[in-house]
Amino acid sequence: MPLKISLKPNEKIIVNGAVLQNGDASGQLIVHNEASLLREKEILAEDQDLSPAQRIYYALQCAYLFPSKIDTFLPTFYTFLGEFIEAAPSASGVAQEVSAEVEAGRLYQALRKARRLIEREQEILNAYGDRV
Repeated sequence: MPLKISLKPNEKIIVNGAVLQNGDASGQLIVHNEASLLREKEILAEDQDLSPAQRIYYALQCAYLFPSKIDTFLPTFYTFLGEFIEAAPSASGVAQEVSAEVEAGRLYQALRKARRLIEREQEILNAYGDRV
């Protein structure tokens, strides 16, 4: 079944590693075969100041978008994930879910769950900020 994506004016999307940008008007993109794609709101850029949880997401994002380099990005992902769990053991349940999706080869689903690591990280930081 084709995937229909509605795009806002000038919205960017990455499809199989290529960055595409919509024109000045709203539009739709219909994908008829399997492709690795992320919408602009799902993309983290390397040049951003990334938090530890965002670094996990970024390494996973790269593994998803560039499958030919998965052997480079997945070890980095696992390193970052291990460091994060060590620093924030309360996030280990979510980290295990992300890792299970990766091991099953479902990288997009892993990315969606990795967003919860970013949310958990923010909760921890907010709770810590309340104590200072």
